[in-house]
Amino acid sequence: IRANGGTAAEYVQKIREEKAIADEGNDASVQIALKAVLCHALWLSGRVSEALRMNVEATDRADEIVKFDRQMLGFDIEVWLTVLRGRTLVMLDRREEARPFLDQILRLESGQVDPIHHVMPSMAYVDLAWAEGNIGLAQTHADRAFSVAVKSGNPYLRVYAQACRGLSHIVAGRLTSAIEDLSEALRFARSRKAGLENEPRILADLANAYRLNGDSSNAFSTVVEAIEIATQRNARLPECFARIVHADLLMKSGASDQKAAGRDELERARALMRETGAMIFEAFITSSEDR
Repeated sequence: IRANGGTAAEYVQKIREEKAIADEGNDASVQIALKAVLCHALWLSGRVSEALRMNVEATDRADEIVKFDRQMLGFDIEVWLTVLRGRTLVMLDRREEARPFLDQILRLESGQVDPIHHVMPSMAYVDLAWAEGNIGLAQTHADRAFSVAVKSGNPYLRVYAQACRGLSHIVAGRLTSAIEDLSEALRFARSRKAGLENEPRILADLANAYRLNGDSSNAFSTVVEAIEIATQRNARLPECFARIVHADLLMKSGASDQKAAGRDELERARALMRETGAMIFEAFITSSEDR
């Protein structure tokens, strides 16, 4: 699904089906491992509150996952769940709760953890810095993520890290650099078919960069594409932010019918925020309402 840009809904449905079959048996290790994987599927589909519940349940019993199932997963399940917990808490706008989980992974030596899991805490911190408008925090973690990604040679990490750096440029107001990094991350993801599940988020951030840079034409076309792809893939988190950007563009257009459409779009974004639990977007919605 990740490689082919499939829908998050398909991923969730597949894991739910496998978990339902496992739950009929008595293999606790498989049940808990699938619960952990479902946590990730729910995260990708934007069911953030449910993802947190599943994460807590899987973490509480992770020690029951046997060696064979750990080898099948191919990564350190405890580290993975810790990173996901931190990222999920950031999206829920529970930032102070998120920090200890992210810092726990950042304290590990690079040789102790998979590069993907070592980058994820910095990605979460850039999102946190974006919500706070913290330029220094965004820059530090974007640079760290990109450095780890380049050293790893992993194209999947390259997509995420470059998009992360693009977002940090937005925080700092370096909009030309933001557009360059986000555009390149998008091009690379599509050409290498790597990290395509992040495509709607990259498009939403790119549209926002165009908007902030005063390029309404590119902002409109990019945000419409972001909404279309996010909707097709049931990627509710980037869809929510894309609709916020779209609403702002419509309300600034000057035409009364477009302003009304913008207000409707903002209501859709608010409904998505409530549905997903991603309260990190609340400040952006409120800011658009106040304009």
